[in-house]
Order: sequence, then structure tokens, then C-alpha cells
Amino acid sequence: MQIKCPQCGKKICKDEKHDLPNFPFCSKRCKLVDLGGWFDNRYKIVSPLENERNNNDD
Repeated sequence: MQIKCPQCGKKICKDEKHDLPNFPFCSKRCKLVDLGGWFDNRYKIVSPLENERNNNDD
């Protein structure tokens, strides 16, 4: 089964997962570009976590 790198779209063979230390990314570069996106606030989690919802109901 093949999946695509979430950053660049390169196809990765899922059977090689144990050989890919940066999985689900195809390379360390793609992994770091994605991490940089989090640091630059390009990605956001907009809904509260399930535990936070349950704790606020008390």
C-alpha cells in the first residue's frame, strides 16, 4: 500500500515504514517544514480535546 507524504505528496510504500524514521513524511526536510508550520501558527487545533470538554461540564 502506498501513501503520500503529507508535506510534498511523494508516494511512500507503507511496507517500508520500519525503514523510514521520518514516517509519515518522506524525509527529514519534509518533517522539519511541517514542524516549522506549527511554529509559525499556520496550523491550528480549533476544537477542544475530548477530556477538556468533559472536565468543563462539571
